[in-house]
Amino acid sequence: MLKTQVQELEANKVALTVEVEKEKVNAAYASFYNRAARSVKIPGFRQGKIPKAVLVKFIGPEAVREQIEEELVQEVYPQAIKETRLHPVSRFELEESNLQENEPFTFKAVFEVRPKLGDFNYKGYTAQVQREIVDDESVKKVLTQVREQQSKTETVEDGVLSVDDYFSAKVEISHEGQIDEELSDEKAAHKLMEGDKLFAPCLGMKVGETRTWEHKVEGESEANSKYFGKTLDYKVTLNRISRPTLPELNDEFAKSVGDFESLAALEAKVKEDLEERSSYDAEERAFEEILTQIIKDYQFDVPESMVQSTIDFFIQGLDKRWRQFGTTIQDYLRNSGKDVNEFRETFRERAVRQTKTMLLIDAIGNKENIDVSDADYREEIEKRAKEYNMPVEKLLSTLAENDGEENVRFSLRSQKIRDFMLKNNQINYDMVNEADFNKEETEA
Repeated sequence: MLKTQVQELEANKVALTVEVEKEKVNAAYASFYNRAARSVKIPGFRQGKIPKAVLVKFIGPEAVREQIEEELVQEVYPQAIKETRLHPVSRFELEESNLQENEPFTFKAVFEVRPKLGDFNYKGYTAQVQREIVDDESVKKVLTQVREQQSKTETVEDGVLSVDDYFSAKVEISHEGQIDEELSDEKAAHKLMEGDKLFAPCLGMKVGETRTWEHKVEGESEANSKYFGKTLDYKVTLNRISRPTLPELNDEFAKSVGDFESLAALEAKVKEDLEERSSYDAEERAFEEILTQIIKDYQFDVPESMVQSTIDFFIQGLDKRWRQFGTTIQDYLRNSGKDVNEFRETFRERAVRQTKTMLLIDAIGNKENIDVSDADYREEIEKRAKEYNMPVEKLLSTLAENDGEENVRFSLRSQKIRDFMLKNNQINYDMVNEADFNKEETEA
């Protein structure tokens, strides 16, 4: 039987004092000596028959005490946390310990805990957000993208390089007269895009033609380059031009891209999906706006360990994306001259906001008794199984093996809380066309 006492030290930090009964302490000592006697080799003694006094002298009394203390704390700490219903968000620091054989063992663990949010208002707010209008132009744009995905390329025998053409070229890149073999490529393959600053000088080239130009490495996307702030010399010889040919937009095309009887059916489905996305995106912005207002009105502190964990999450995601483009955070730090701590601090404001948001959403769910039933979970799995074209039981098994059920339930609960918030607050939508909507997004 454990005896526990909780002392609040400061906001979101506690000291947990735990007393372990003498019998458990003696059992821990006996277990340690038995294991040590079987594993330690001491000249003149048979393994398993080494006296306790000899073991203590051989191992060292302080080492014995430290090992048993660690084992006891690791065993009883989770039990004490469960009994006191605390929610640690950091590792504990052991500040006091008085372990002795034949005596009760008392230790004090200090750690940060999840904040207990008091009463706060989360209903009756008003959010004014934009929602993109879905019109014929929106549908046409998507269909064009689908046509491009289904396009076939044909070699241009006699013509010039145009926007949206694919081309193969020998690219020679040098700096101060020295060719950089790593950047250069004998058979580089590219697509000439509208606004392509790097290869814009290639526009209008013919096969076999060579052009040279200078390029100053200064864009944000080039910040990690070893040539940042310097000028590179480009020499490009065009080897081949390929031009995509789009399929005709008709009933046959609709049948080729999916289970559609006609072009009209495909257009209807595209519009339906765009409407759904437009609605969802607008609701997400409304939800974020409501949360912003709640955070502004309800001030509370978050544990530093939670902020740091969120920063870790951000950086891990960023590093994963950067690695896809052949660079790393270490490369960025080396080229920018920033140290790790300075870099991490740039995420603090966003991490505090994200942590507060998570805590508020969870608290709202608890106050409103919002939960995910087994029926809810099953319905979601059946929906996903249909989308993945996978048997339901196989998906259930896969999720169970990879601890995926918890993530699915978390996602469903978050969605329920979001829907509750949208229903219990006033949401006003400004309907705008795609151009104005994208303009606002870019400025933001």
